Amino acid sequence: SNYSTAVSIKEKNKILKLYNKNIKIYPNAININEKKIKKKITHLYIIYSGSYLYRPNKDAIDFLNEQIMPSMTKKFPKIKLVLTGGGYKKNFPWLINKGIVSKKNLYNLIYNASCMCVPLKFGSGTRIKIIEALTLGTIVISSSKGIEGIKLKKKNPPFIANNKNKIIQTLSKVFKNFDQLKKLSRKDKIFYKNTYSMENITYNFIKSNLDKYFNESKNS
Repeated sequence: SNYSTAVSIKEKNKILKLYNKNIKIYPNAININEKKIKKKITHLYIIYSGSYLYRPNKDAIDFLNEQIMPSMTKKFPKIKLVLTGGGYKKNFPWLINKGIVSKKNLYNLIYNASCMCVPLKFGSGTRIKIIEALTLGTIVISSSKGIEGIKLKKKNPPFIANNKNKIIQTLSKVFKNFDQLKKLSRKDKIFYKNTYSMENITYNFIKSNLDKYFNESKNS
């Protein structure tokens, strides 16, 4: 190939170490039309998006249902966990399993959620679902692994929590201070929209890497 790419500096460094190949970074990018999103008042659910058939998602979903939600529903009895992505067959009183949904419905669910909680322990690349949530102004709580490779404007929000107690503590903080934290996330979404928009990322990649190639082709 003329150009080999990775989505973050971490993958770039891994490939350099393993294969002695210095490649380009082409970050994950999104294209969201926020005008099509249905904005509701309800914000009484946590969302996790990802197929249960993928091992990192399986572990994260099991962790949410078995370790996090039993404690959260004791503090906030009306709180729900919304899952999208399919593959999950179990039932819990707090669970709303949407299965595989359209991109439009997914964005509606992410936008109107109290927060997205991503307690991933392993995996690679940057998570599109977190970039989507940040771009939509949704509060994000993630493990360090889940949010790695994503350029953050600041923290808190998004929050980084790496164990059960910290996640429960952070979720409780979000629900108790929702309006204030939501305003911060909505304000910061402009930064993430500019940073991860498909249009901007593609333009910058072409400008940095392909302009010279096109100019050489024109002159030859």
